Amino acid sequence: MSHAPALPWRIWQVVSDLLILTKYRITVVAIFTGYAAIVVEGSHATDWPFVWPCLLALFALGGCANTLNQLFELRKDAVMNRTKSRRPLPAGRITPAQAVVFATIQFIFAMAVFIGFYGSLLAATLTALTVLYYSWFYTLYLKPRHYLNIVIGGVPGAMGPLIAWAAMTGTIDLAPLAMFAVIFLWTPPHVWALAIKLKDDYARAGIPMLPVVKGVDETTRQIFLYTVVLVAGTLAVPVLVPAFEHSPMYTTLSLVLGGVFLVWTAILWRHRPVMPTMPLFRFSIIYIAALFIGMVCDALSHGPQP
Repeated sequence: MSHAPALPWRIWQVVSDLLILTKYRITVVAIFTGYAAIVVEGSHATDWPFVWPCLLALFALGGCANTLNQLFELRKDAVMNRTKSRRPLPAGRITPAQAVVFATIQFIFAMAVFIGFYGSLLAATLTALTVLYYSWFYTLYLKPRHYLNIVIGGVPGAMGPLIAWAAMTGTIDLAPLAMFAVIFLWTPPHVWALAIKLKDDYARAGIPMLPVVKGVDETTRQIFLYTVVLVAGTLAVPVLVPAFEHSPMYTTLSLVLGGVFLVWTAILWRHRPVMPTMPLFRFSIIYIAALFIGMVCDALSHGPQP
């Protein structure tokens, strides 16, 4: 009887560790941006029996890529204060072999959904390329070698709209490409705000993130410059993309929150390195979520796009 309460706790610990392997917070953002593309496309926006498998497959895709990322970075995670006890691989709660099995199951599930349920070879191909890009090219080659790793490495995190659109239609259109571009441009200032706080951890692990190689001053300058490009890009979307021509909520949020983002990053650069960057990091999450909520609300109010 004394061991009975331990079983539910062990089960919960395993589930919790598997979720950590998927980096579920990041993966949920990818799911939402994918759903936003489904709503903008319009033909299946509220057809939940048809949409849910796509969202689950997107979660499995992100989970597979993130599991492999942690598997390949096990030794680095073991020396970083932020990850050595929290992540299950360096902490020894999950073995590398178990992580490989978990990643494989997720990959097979995602591919089965996109090919078997949706019949979209394009979505399946984009899924495979995303996993290869993030877990192999970014993790094993790019991230350990160049301080601008996150700029090029932002591609996988922006793939949700493209894959979801491909699953729904079997094609790629200008609208999901624009959504991809917004996420891609947002990623560097978002990640660098966190990287400043974790600079010592990255240095200890030998990861050449921008604050480690170029210092905090240069990183805050780059954050500001990339934010200028990001805000300009978000404001260009309704002008250049027909699907977003009538998007009052998205445009308003782009103007207001983009203005806040620009002012904040300008002040951060001017007062470097005194100001903490974690509040900016958290705001950047609110910012990208708000933009895509605006896209969803505008699309729902206008119906399917031509």
